[in-house]
Amino acid sequence: MKRLIELIMKYKPPIILILVPIGFTLLFGAAMSPIFVDDIPIAILDLDQSEQSREIIRDFEACNVFDITEYAESSEQIKEEILLGKIKGALILPAGFEADVAGRKGAKALMLMDGSNFLVGNNLMLYANKIFTAKNTELQVADLEAGGMLPAVSEDAINTLTLADRALYNPQLGYFYYLYPGLLGVFVQQTYLNVIAPILLKEKQRLKRMPLDRIARKIRPKEMAPLIVQYAAMTFVGALACMLIVHGLFAYPLNGNLALTLLIQVLFLAGLTGVAFVLAAIFDDVTHCTQFVMFLAIPSMLSCGYGWPEFMMASGFAKVMKAVWPLYYYANPLKELMLKGAGFESIAPFIIGGALFAAFWMPAGMWIYRQKIRTMKQIEEEVQNNIERG
Repeated sequence: MKRLIELIMKYKPPIILILVPIGFTLLFGAAMSPIFVDDIPIAILDLDQSEQSREIIRDFEACNVFDITEYAESSEQIKEEILLGKIKGALILPAGFEADVAGRKGAKALMLMDGSNFLVGNNLMLYANKIFTAKNTELQVADLEAGGMLPAVSEDAINTLTLADRALYNPQLGYFYYLYPGLLGVFVQQTYLNVIAPILLKEKQRLKRMPLDRIARKIRPKEMAPLIVQYAAMTFVGALACMLIVHGLFAYPLNGNLALTLLIQVLFLAGLTGVAFVLAAIFDDVTHCTQFVMFLAIPSMLSCGYGWPEFMMASGFAKVMKAVWPLYYYANPLKELMLKGAGFESIAPFIIGGALFAAFWMPAGMWIYRQKIRTMKQIEEEVQNNIERG
């Protein structure tokens, strides 16, 4: 066990930068990999008990989206089952349903949905509407044929105006297709910052022990660049391995250009490096810095325009987030590349924005980092001089 711990500590950076993202990719892929949202558990409450209501129920049974787990006896039972999470929705067919259908009185049914999960709720409503629309069309065609209209003519009359829908890039509205590029961006962000920021913190403590006049000369990009480049390369390997794994094991599309994918990752890591210098300047304790970085995972993803569109945010909020955090310039174009196979023209705004972010925060972060060390050293020397005088 001692030897194992020593090996882990020795190879901690590659473990974090390569193996951790791969592990999370396998974890989330196994949890959310089914492309279709099928077998949603629902209940049926048939208050009519007629041939017409049973025909509707058979249509629901034949649809792969629905898994009828029980036939309820009351609406109160349905509400309780939804509250407990046993079912995600319910179809209620009221008394008199068949009579209203026969009399063409606008028969109504009720589809209840658990709206706490938008993707499940949307699929329930979508496919329930499709079943009832098809049934309604069938009934109207039958009425026209009963009046002497030919079948082909009656179908054309019913379908005088139709709307076809097609979801592009994620036609099954699956979780994994939607979420994975954003998740991969967070994996890269969290692992890279959790390696680079602590290293800069340790370097800060080392530099603080030097004479004040030597500190400015010792903080140079060329002295830290080899180690940062080495860890950035490991991050590249980890991210590319994740993409290949998610494509090979979970059928996730990889439609984009590899060179563009590498370019946005270079800019993202450059921006994160600048952020790491700022974090290393703010924090003095590695544990506190690591805890703060871990805290950033969810807020940064939810505020980068990935899960919630930028145009729905409060006025000016998106501009602030794009100015202080680089995930916007990586997660969003990564989705465009992986799912849509977007070209340079489509992701050019993200590339330009990421380049400007890195061009500002890399030197700014290093300057803040250096000034913090100089300030710490000045305070330390002042305290020491006061002790010697007093």
